[in-house]
Amino acid sequence: MNDSPQKSPNYASEAPVNLPSNKPKPEYGSDVMVDMLGNLGFDFVALTPGSTFRGIHDSLVNYGRNHKPTVILCPHEEIAVSFAQGYAKVTGKPCAVILHNLVGLQHAMMSFWNAMADRAPMFIIGGSGPIDPAERRYIDWLHSANAQSDIMRPYTKWTDEPPTLPAVLDSMAKAYRVSLNAPKGLTYVSIDTGLQEAKLDGDVPLPDMSLPRYQPSPLIAANQDSIDQAADMLTKASLPLVIGGRFGMRAEVTQPLVELVELTGAAYQEGKDVVCFPTDHEQNVTGGFGPTKESEIRGEADVWLTIDGHDIADLAGSYGKARGGGYGYIVEGGTERKIIDLSINDLSIDNWATLGGALPPIDHRIFADPLHGLHQLLDELKKRAEGNPSWRKRAQENIKAIAARHKKLRATQQQVLKDHWDDSPISVIRLIHEVYDAVKEKDWFLANRNYRTWYEGVWSFSGGGQYPGNNNGGGVGYGPGGVIGSALAAHQLGKFTVAIMGDGDFTMNPSAIWTAAHYKIPLLIVLHNNKSFGNDEVHQIKLATERDRPEENAWIGQKMVAPEPDYAGVARAYGAWAEGPVTESGEITAVLKRAVAEVEKGGVALVDVQTQLS
Repeated sequence: MNDSPQKSPNYASEAPVNLPSNKPKPEYGSDVMVDMLGNLGFDFVALTPGSTFRGIHDSLVNYGRNHKPTVILCPHEEIAVSFAQGYAKVTGKPCAVILHNLVGLQHAMMSFWNAMADRAPMFIIGGSGPIDPAERRYIDWLHSANAQSDIMRPYTKWTDEPPTLPAVLDSMAKAYRVSLNAPKGLTYVSIDTGLQEAKLDGDVPLPDMSLPRYQPSPLIAANQDSIDQAADMLTKASLPLVIGGRFGMRAEVTQPLVELVELTGAAYQEGKDVVCFPTDHEQNVTGGFGPTKESEIRGEADVWLTIDGHDIADLAGSYGKARGGGYGYIVEGGTERKIIDLSINDLSIDNWATLGGALPPIDHRIFADPLHGLHQLLDELKKRAEGNPSWRKRAQENIKAIAARHKKLRATQQQVLKDHWDDSPISVIRLIHEVYDAVKEKDWFLANRNYRTWYEGVWSFSGGGQYPGNNNGGGVGYGPGGVIGSALAAHQLGKFTVAIMGDGDFTMNPSAIWTAAHYKIPLLIVLHNNKSFGNDEVHQIKLATERDRPEENAWIGQKMVAPEPDYAGVARAYGAWAEGPVTESGEITAVLKRAVAEVEKGGVALVDVQTQLS
């Protein structure tokens, strides 16, 4: 046995050494737990080391041979959870996370919030205890809780603290199932260190995961009356508007969504920070500048169909515009617009947080899995199209008018790009254009983007499954870990992963770069670096204007300058290829070309581009 980690034969490989040629029978509780993780189908387990799961950690390596699941070491608990969130958004299935007891869990709280808001399926194991005080070291008293899962209950769908090894296996099976039931979410099982390290005195059978009791519940279908009523509203509408939502993480949403939009002659817009629909489709009027703003067509449309929308009250403009006039303020009347909501949002109402906004101004609800309900509605509309030529004629006339608006909108967006082409500092719209131009010939996947300052129409999407959305909880720091988890999943699909990330987001968890470099997860990160916590600097400018105070002071407590961080140096220190800061717009193309070449060789690349505050 080699007791010296410094003498490990190959730090680049994480294949365990000095193990018997045949896998032994399980000897400890943690061995059986690792068998159960494999039985559940986990390929990876993200973790930040902690002594309360040392038994499981040993079994992952020396019993499970670090294979299915493979350990993904993350330098911080926030990164481990964000990694799992990003992975789940691409694959649709949970990634396992193992964290140390109270101190590890509390490090991860921000990431739990983001994952909960994102409805990401996640299976979390927490080491705990020992429950038996006689087994506790002095440090265990400091880190043990009477009910450790209490701290997780605001973020999870289900938690458990099983007292025996068979109960642990049952809890793991249930946690996996619950995490995948709609709406998907986080589950947490707290496993006592004593159970992990106890020696087995006989065989412990694993549950048969093929049994129906362990499978996720079937998709929720809409009742036919709600489909019929929605079809009535859409076929009678003068100008319907379809707004896509979170289900755009799935590539299979695009084809039926395009069919429905074309069949109904509807205008189409993306919801907040989502992509479901082809950018260049003639009925896509997402985004806007000047006279072609989004709000205009939203005001003209008499029937909206929102599909898996995150905050319909926000889309409908139902909040007050000033702080203090927002929550609970609903437009009760005075409009001919009718809103159809196709979602299962009501299953996600939380009694702890206000996710999802105020009570939305919905006139008709289709309660169903968004994609399944979309297919149901499309089938009904196809039936009606056969015997309703006047509706089809009106739809075709609408398409012509919408296509003209689409063309005008895209021309306006290109003009904005032209107008800001040579800006100094570099304009955000040029940054987006340059990054897209660098990867557009690849089978790319955009793992992250600057959603608050995203210029629609500049980056051309073919539909869903190309962008998983940001963290959805608004917690800064998700980016580094999240894009690495997404990049691992996308790499398994043969995709070239690129991410546009704010400097503030990167600053909070830059050590995630080490995880990507060590596990050889190809990834291009382009920093949208405005040298500031830009969103809050804009708030300071706004307040200064309202209060007739000097805007020149808005940078104080916001800008990271004097000295400016060397982000490229930080990335190189963690093992990535990096260049920057890029300060001149004429330099971007060449730098990105070099970065893309590094990623194509299997590397991790970061390009720091200094941009305008916007």
